[in-house]
Amino acid sequence: MRNLFNVLLFWLVLFASTVKAETLVLAADLWCPYNCEPDSDKPGFMVEIARAVFAQKGIDVEYRLMPWSRAVQSTREGDFDAVIGATLNDAPGFVFPAVEQGQMLTSLWVLPEFKWRYQRIASLSDVILGVSAGYSYGADIDGYVADPRNQNYIHVLFGTKPLAQGLKMLKAGRIDVMVEDESVFRYHVDQFPDGIPYVNAGTVDNPTADTKVYVAFSPAKPDSAQWAEMLSKGIADMRASGDLLRILQRYGLRDWRD
Repeated sequence: MRNLFNVLLFWLVLFASTVKAETLVLAADLWCPYNCEPDSDKPGFMVEIARAVFAQKGIDVEYRLMPWSRAVQSTREGDFDAVIGATLNDAPGFVFPAVEQGQMLTSLWVLPEFKWRYQRIASLSDVILGVSAGYSYGADIDGYVADPRNQNYIHVLFGTKPLAQGLKMLKAGRIDVMVEDESVFRYHVDQFPDGIPYVNAGTVDNPTADTKVYVAFSPAKPDSAQWAEMLSKGIADMRASGDLLRILQRYGLRDWRD
């Protein structure tokens, strides 16, 4: 009897050691403070929100850095579970939580000596515009970027760090204006100061639906709706408990709903 007990105990221990927690793999390019360097102390507030919510369910969250277009396409095909920092227009067909995990403010940035200011879409015809590949900036700018008549006035930025690339081109005079979320731009120049007092040349007046930012789940994964529901409920609980604000304050931010 003791031998049988020892055999059963051995197999139970072996089974327990081989069982792994469920892991969600999230992908995006660098868009700090929403999502930053994966292995840093501050991986991004949306990464921290996702990890806090899913940890309550015994689910690990792994975050991988890659070009945005690749992240969206690979997640659409089911290679990854979700993308971080998507608007509804960034990832059509994805499964979105009912509650957003962030809110963006799309602005246009210039060097201090450049006197141009944004006056709705028509004013973009006067400048060379830098945009990140695969990004959605709202219906107006998205339509301008997609119009083939404007291609000579647009420079598309690729890679995992399009903002850093865009700033190099801005300083070199290869583009006149860089489109970027205000929080992302200010966070970057605070972390990597270069002594240039960049100027916000205007903010795009987007409808609220185009400003909400999400962890958006793969349409190819059968559990995506369940994960999205978990995240919606989880962030609501974090907002009520104060845990959300504590995460945001680590990045110098406040709750966008306040």
